[in-house]
Amino acid sequence: MTKLQYQIQDKLEGDFIESAFPILVQHGLKDSDVFMHSLGCSVWNTLGHELDYMAVAESPAPAASGDNIRSDSVWFEKETATPKVLIEFERYDGSENGKTKLVEKLTNLMEASQRWEHQPDLLILSAWSSGLVSAPDFSALEHLYHQGVTNRKGSRIPTPPSRSLLLHRMVLTPGLDDLLRLKHMNFRWS
Repeated sequence: MTKLQYQIQDKLEGDFIESAFPILVQHGLKDSDVFMHSLGCSVWNTLGHELDYMAVAESPAPAASGDNIRSDSVWFEKETATPKVLIEFERYDGSENGKTKLVEKLTNLMEASQRWEHQPDLLILSAWSSGLVSAPDFSALEHLYHQGVTNRKGSRIPTPPSRSLLLHRMVLTPGLDDLLRLKHMNFRWS
C-alpha cells in the first residue's frame, strides 16, 4: 500500500467518521438517498482536507466535446493545483440497475482521469448500501478497470497509468428507531 492508501484506510477505520460526522455512527439518519449522498461527499471532502489536499466537491474535469463529467470530490495538491485523487460516491442497492450505476461511475472516474491527462494517482469508487443487500461485485469492477471501458459515446477509455483504484463500501443498517447507522466498511485496493 502507498502512503496515501494507508492514510485513507487508517483514517476511515479509525475515529475520523465518528468524530467529524457523528450522525453516521451515533445519531443515525433516515434512508434518504440525497442526504446520504451529501454526507458521503462531505466525508470524502473533509478527509481530503485532513490529509492536506485542497478537496473540491462536484469538480468538473476539463471538457471534451461538450460533455461535462463532475467527480463528487477531487483532491488537488495545494502547491501545484494538480488533481491527485478523484472520487465518486454512489448508492448501491444490489439490483441490476445498481450494478449498472457502479459501472457508469467507474467509467466516469476513468474518463475524468483521462481528461485530467492522467495526473490523478488514485481513483476511488465508494458505494453505500442500506440494510442487507448483495455486495457489489468488486472483482468484476476491478476487471473492467484493468481492461479499460467504453463510454456512452463509444470511445475507449484505457486504464489510467497509475493503475491505482480503491473500491470502497459503506454498509449502513437500521436500528430499532429505523435510523441508519454505519455498521462496517470494506476496502479493496487495486
